[in-house]
Amino acid sequence: MDQSTIEKLKDIVGPNYVADKDYDLIAYSRAWSYEGPLQPDVIVVPGSTEAVSQVMKLANEVGTPVTVRAGGTTTTGMALPRHGGIVLDLNRMNTIYGIDEDAQAITMQAGTTVYGLIKYIEQRGWKIPWLPEFGGGVTIGGWTAFNGVGAGGSIYGRVGDFIIGLQVVLPTGEIVRTGSASFKGARQFTRYLGTGPDLTGLYLNSLGVSGVMTEVTMRVYPIPEALDCISFGFDTSEDAQEGMKKLIRANIAYGITCVDDEMFKTIGLPPPAPWVVQFFAEGWKEEVEFRIGKARQIIAEAGFGNELPSNTIKMLWGGARGTSLRSKPPKRYFCVGCFHSMDTTAEVFNVYNRVGEKYGMNRGMLWWTCQTYANAFPVYVYDELNDGPEAAAQATKEVREGWTAAGAVPDYPGPNPDCTPNIVPEYLAFWGRIKNALDPNCVMHRGQSPVVE
Repeated sequence: MDQSTIEKLKDIVGPNYVADKDYDLIAYSRAWSYEGPLQPDVIVVPGSTEAVSQVMKLANEVGTPVTVRAGGTTTTGMALPRHGGIVLDLNRMNTIYGIDEDAQAITMQAGTTVYGLIKYIEQRGWKIPWLPEFGGGVTIGGWTAFNGVGAGGSIYGRVGDFIIGLQVVLPTGEIVRTGSASFKGARQFTRYLGTGPDLTGLYLNSLGVSGVMTEVTMRVYPIPEALDCISFGFDTSEDAQEGMKKLIRANIAYGITCVDDEMFKTIGLPPPAPWVVQFFAEGWKEEVEFRIGKARQIIAEAGFGNELPSNTIKMLWGGARGTSLRSKPPKRYFCVGCFHSMDTTAEVFNVYNRVGEKYGMNRGMLWWTCQTYANAFPVYVYDELNDGPEAAAQATKEVREGWTAAGAVPDYPGPNPDCTPNIVPEYLAFWGRIKNALDPNCVMHRGQSPVVE
């Protein structure tokens, strides 16, 4: 990148918020995926939506790609610049604007961490629907861009199900709002309104390819009187599948999660059962007691599965607050994810185990429901120094192929591996027309999957 462009970036955000030294670029060449290093030409840390807009206009002017980054907790490779250019770090944009209690809504800048948000609203008697999948270091912008999920998805679904509206900088630099605030005189209180298609949806599962989210407004809920859980052990993946199907169909869960004995072994704990299913309930105390009792009754009447001590599940629930997987000895891990229908749960589990056994990898299944379907995102531990990223890439490819054969779909876009060949051509062409209209110079996340450039 020529020096004149770097000087213009310094004029936009200030000289202290532009970095192009080798040690800075190296630090941004990795994220939480096995891939890398992929190094940018310059790092820009804006402090406002207006600054982001100016950066995007300059990027179009000089033709340099832009990759948005915040917490860096993605395992898909989407935070890494595939063609150099600008990495736009949103961590400086972390202002929480406050709660609109009448609308049960909170607006914040996209670089706000989930941990910061949770602490802010808990002190005021409010909560977001659930804990995120990769801990408190996840940013709101990243979480929304992934249309993420978390423990609690049985009732609340995914992030997109409680997003009200966004402020977005388009790839060409224009600033727009989605949701009810796009109508003159209205504040953010609903995502849907009778003015045309739902444009918020363009930014869910987008991971930056549609533009830069700078503000997010989402629903908040009063902290319930009670939250409790019960856990069950199952001997086979097939039994676990059937038990979870019965719990889901009862429509009484706040969240249903599942881990396996391999996870306990990986983190150095004795496994209480081959498959451990956790059922969570929230609400009034009497309501929670009823739901827990009903779950116990459902599994007892099924004739398989046994109740486990409650301390097992409390330990696992606390793990949802962390990003790292503890292993002995410490090693890196990679994650593969899919969404699947409940009737394919056992096959999704079996594919994960077959690949892990083939490559001799310590591993652990992480799984939870999203209303009536499920998200599996197992982790595999590998020796990065001795095996290199090739082993992780090959295992990921084989897991993804097995899941595709079972009818599952990728949970999030990304190049690890590129799923573009499995996308129906008509859908891909449709998305390509939208992408090219939004980003005619292809500056946003250039080269990222699905490839429509």
